[in-house]
Amino acid sequence: MRFPASVLSCLLLAGVWHGAATAAETPVVVAAENTWGDLAAQVAEPDMHVTSILNTPTLDPHLYEPTPADARLVAQATLLVANGAGYDAWLDRLAQARRGPPVPMIKADGWTGWHEGDNAHLAYNLPAVAAFVSRFIAACQAADPQHASAYEARGKTVLAAIGGVVQNVATLRAQVQGQPVAATEPVFTPLADSLGLVMKEQAFQVAVMNDVEPPASAVAQFDADIRQHAVRFVAYNAQADRPSVQRLIAQAHSAGVPVLPVREIMPPDTHWQDWMHSTLTQVAQVLGQPAP
Repeated sequence: MRFPASVLSCLLLAGVWHGAATAAETPVVVAAENTWGDLAAQVAEPDMHVTSILNTPTLDPHLYEPTPADARLVAQATLLVANGAGYDAWLDRLAQARRGPPVPMIKADGWTGWHEGDNAHLAYNLPAVAAFVSRFIAACQAADPQHASAYEARGKTVLAAIGGVVQNVATLRAQVQGQPVAATEPVFTPLADSLGLVMKEQAFQVAVMNDVEPPASAVAQFDADIRQHAVRFVAYNAQADRPSVQRLIAQAHSAGVPVLPVREIMPPDTHWQDWMHSTLTQVAQVLGQPAP
């Protein structure tokens, strides 16, 4: 396991190698991304304090390098929260650097419906989100039994909000299912699948996700589908900026094919359910349907 020297120094100073520093009076939950941190906060606060390491939409979770401040946070955490699925493995490394009892980590990929190699963008996977919240409630109750009933009550409220998103998805699905769409990488794909949309350009998406240039045949097919209006819209990761993607977005604009910006990290000061409702409203708008 390798860390930058600055992070190793911080781990030593923070007491990570000899147990975490004196715990704060209020237990601390550290989340890798604010998408999961927000859901955790809705369940845990005010009985626990939740901090998200990645909370700016411009950051790429796949490429993030942890800082000494991140190491200090993990050293003092009562619970850790992550997407998993190889998406934020840097948090695993920080957690493993702790000496003493391991800190419980609740990962979205702990959902029974996820299998190795499946789409890692689980914040757009509604069953995975609901399962995460249920498991996080139980983890809070185990870590802080004194407030078990409060975690249960707040958790039920969050699960009801997720149910509202599921209901809106079902409403919109009845209007749009079967329509062909495209994306530059598979961030939005789990939600598109829930809506019954037919996702095209799979080879292009996989290449971009793996940080390699898409094959010429995939680029040509994407070009043709835009020119021929064979897709109703093009979703793109607004956090990723590579020339091949920007060219396709420009081409879609020029051809009059709607584009849908999506993000891996939520905008600050947003709840997950509001983020999803906003995304569904945008999908409905570009497909000429009323908001669900």
